[in-house]
Amino acid sequence: MQLPTRLTLVALLVGCQPLHGPGDTGDVEDTDPGDGPLDDGPLGWIGSPCTSDQDCDYDGGVCLADDEGYARGMCSVACDRVCPDEDGHPVTFCVPDHELPPDAPLLGDGACHSRCDFGFYPNTGCRPDYGCAVVERANEPETLNYACLPHRDSETGSCHAELAAAGVRFEPAVVADAHPDGHPQLTCHVEDPVRIRPPLHGVDLVTSSGAPSSSVLAGCEMAHALSDTVRDVAERDVVQVRHMGTYSCRVIAGTSTLSQHAHANAIDIWGVDFADGTTYSLVDDWEHGTSQPVGPGGAFLYDAAYRWFDEGFWNIILTPNYNVAHDDHFHVDLTPGGDLIWSSTPRYVGPAPYAD
Repeated sequence: MQLPTRLTLVALLVGCQPLHGPGDTGDVEDTDPGDGPLDDGPLGWIGSPCTSDQDCDYDGGVCLADDEGYARGMCSVACDRVCPDEDGHPVTFCVPDHELPPDAPLLGDGACHSRCDFGFYPNTGCRPDYGCAVVERANEPETLNYACLPHRDSETGSCHAELAAAGVRFEPAVVADAHPDGHPQLTCHVEDPVRIRPPLHGVDLVTSSGAPSSSVLAGCEMAHALSDTVRDVAERDVVQVRHMGTYSCRVIAGTSTLSQHAHANAIDIWGVDFADGTTYSLVDDWEHGTSQPVGPGGAFLYDAAYRWFDEGFWNIILTPNYNVAHDDHFHVDLTPGGDLIWSSTPRYVGPAPYAD
């Protein structure tokens, strides 16, 4: 089967059908209440539509009404810093009073809203007539996140729209700039960070030990590359990808150059699990110093690395042949201008000046 390309997905954006997350009830993209039903998502929890407090059937639930600035009403609850969450609904966020509509009632120091979630609301991350905007947390202004606010312009971009069109469930995120230890002159910055919510194309993302990952932090462009990579192995009966992390504010060992992990622009892949229970890992199955591995695990991993590179999913792919620090994983990243795969002898080496 030929896999869809990024270009194809972008071209389909205008005509794509909505992708519904758990609990979604509607299937119409219309945002005009007078033209038909709206996809207002799951019911009965914070962020859900409502007409009275009875629609918000949980402790302290209150319906913020249409005439109070909340289109078609919105279930909420008072908060002073944090909000409760519920399975089958977007994660919530305590929005301070000064960010609320002028006619909204004061519930306390803030009111709980849904965070933006493109799994539940694939077109915009929020219900119709609600915008995905960055706000501070009530009583904790240094903590920022994307929340769904009524009648606000969305602050997400084209990369988010393309990622949603690719069928990825994610939340846009905020990651504060930081400085790696011992290098105060360098800044770790993540461009358009997102939190991918597994499963991804039916494949779970787990740690190297097999523990589930509730989310995987990535720069938006890296999320696209990971999406392409997971689609590729899903076609080959992989049901889990084991990884060793994405974001880490650090330099490349022995240098004063930021790692691509410092931009959430890289992921370390430990191995894969198949539907029949087979696991192929770099530490157990990689065959060093050959371009023609003979074992099924070695052949799968070698072919996967070259396929990902040839398809342009990643600019840099380092395998266990690179050095001992990579003996148990593929390091894959999107180094700007990079063009390198280091996997066998003789080695192919492109012009990238650094790799980690």
